[in-house]
Amino acid sequence: MNRNLRELSRLYGIQTSYIDMTKQRRTADMEALLLVLKALGAGVKRMDDVPAALQRRKEELRERKVEPVMVAWDGRLGRRRLPLGYQETEVKGRPVFVISAPAKAHFPASHHWGIFAPAYALHSKRNPSAGDLTDFSHLMEWMHGFGGSVGATLPLLGAFLDEPFEPSPYSPATRLFWNEFYIDVTCIPEFAGLKTGPPGATAQIDYRGVMAHKRRILEDLSEKFFSSGSTERRNAFATFMSENNAVEDYAGFRAVMDRQRTHWHNWPTRLRKGTIRKGDYDERAKNYHLYVQWIVQEQLQALSRNASARGQFLYLDLPLGLHRASYDIWRNRSFFVEGVAGGSPPDPVFTKGQNWDFPPMNPEAMRLNRYQYVIAYLRNHLRYAKLLRIDHVMGLERLYWIPDGLTGDKGVYVGYPAEEMWAILCLESHRAQAGIVGENLGTVPPEVNAAMEQHDIRQMYVVQYEVMGDPDKPRLPAPPEKCVASLNTHDMPPFRAFLDGSDIDDRQDLGFINATTAQKERKQRTLMRAALEKWKRAESRKRVADTPISQSDPLAVFAGVTKFLSSSMANIVLVNLEDLWEEALPQNVPATGSERPNWRRRVRPSMEQIRKMAEVAEVLSDVFAQRSRSLSV
Repeated sequence: MNRNLRELSRLYGIQTSYIDMTKQRRTADMEALLLVLKALGAGVKRMDDVPAALQRRKEELRERKVEPVMVAWDGRLGRRRLPLGYQETEVKGRPVFVISAPAKAHFPASHHWGIFAPAYALHSKRNPSAGDLTDFSHLMEWMHGFGGSVGATLPLLGAFLDEPFEPSPYSPATRLFWNEFYIDVTCIPEFAGLKTGPPGATAQIDYRGVMAHKRRILEDLSEKFFSSGSTERRNAFATFMSENNAVEDYAGFRAVMDRQRTHWHNWPTRLRKGTIRKGDYDERAKNYHLYVQWIVQEQLQALSRNASARGQFLYLDLPLGLHRASYDIWRNRSFFVEGVAGGSPPDPVFTKGQNWDFPPMNPEAMRLNRYQYVIAYLRNHLRYAKLLRIDHVMGLERLYWIPDGLTGDKGVYVGYPAEEMWAILCLESHRAQAGIVGENLGTVPPEVNAAMEQHDIRQMYVVQYEVMGDPDKPRLPAPPEKCVASLNTHDMPPFRAFLDGSDIDDRQDLGFINATTAQKERKQRTLMRAALEKWKRAESRKRVADTPISQSDPLAVFAGVTKFLSSSMANIVLVNLEDLWEEALPQNVPATGSERPNWRRRVRPSMEQIRKMAEVAEVLSDVFAQRSRSLSV
């Protein structure tokens, strides 16, 4: 590779090679490097531009003299001792933003278990169409009867459910506000006396239909509140407005979106550039968006408060990216890089790589902004969650950028100011007395796991990943203590589908793998299942009370591996709700869009039916018994 291009890339934090999941070194594509440098403002279009760009970058960094951000671990900055928090100081005559943070994050839970379920997928006689916060609250109450204390779900952030339309919780309209889709309208004080039934059940979740139905009701309630709300309610709303400084701006943005009904890149110039005036939107629409943000936060607060009173924790998920039409990018576009998309490199499962189609954050702009946006979205979540999962935690250290127009295997890694990000997480964790969990699956460099260990950020232990670590010699190591352990995640097939290998057939059908690879993977999957069964039989012989299992009984394998996790010293064990009745269909198939009904599938039984399932109660009772037993060891 050209030496000047390599050095210029390094000075912009771009890695010119990386080690993939097969332990092979991959060298960056030169066209991709040039495109990423261009996106970062290096002023290059072709190789001839590189020498001049290199000189400019060197001079720019020389003039900086000191870094704009510094970290004071445990308050130590040189010889100075600083209180914990964010500080402005001066070094060598230049202003510096100091993050004075504890070296380790807080973690409130030591030995618990809980259930993971997508909130949208729940349903009941009261609410047959799609789940809301009341359904999730009822799930947590039911789980509490078996000793479960962690309620985990997918992101609940604001979404586009009309025009534009995107139901994926990992492509939200904002990371600063919440999704009114999850409001239970019957719990709103203004609803009293209103007669309306819920929308009916459909084969798959009809986000547009459900949201249109709720919006009609919520618009009526909004108008009722703004015209004749009680003094008590108006005072509560005023408090909400004072505690959410940007909510009026967000409501204006959404009201303009309602009128324009298109991506903000297509708006008239003034609106596109961020200036909204009265007359650009319907005032009733803006009031609606203000009202629903107030209501959804009231209901989130109630869910969190009630869970805490029972000794339970709400476990939320912070997505890595945003929809390209999101409010956050519109309002803070200098923080994001256009012309590229975040994604992941090729791996044995997704051989073409994955393009997640969101503009990544600009590492330098984050720093120069004093991380105000990052701090804001963390605090938004930690108001309600005592556990927060950081999606793709490796993104704190580096993120795979794919230039527009190139395939997923042509991306390059761009570095981020990791120490500063870890410091913010540790500080905000203590501020909220909440624990942080990092999703560290896939191609993760050793320094990420080392940093998580150093700062007490809990890692994830997932049986499917662990047993596939060496496909030809599968084994299942014991979970470490400082982890959240589970059989799978929302991006994986349910455990029954994994045992049967139906996900292999699906990936072959999608063209992700060819027939030869599929045949090889089926043989490896047979070995994995045999290893789990053999291991479990050995475990059973150690326990007189256990009954040896049949090799042809996948439910027994599930119960055995669940017992293995539950009896471990892992901080938290999560049970996927759908694994309890051997669901075979996934909630999401990564790297697909219209090819699969991602994020649209309801769980098969209703909440009422789940409560009556004796086999489910038996598994969860055993999980609680094993967790209690391992704690006393």
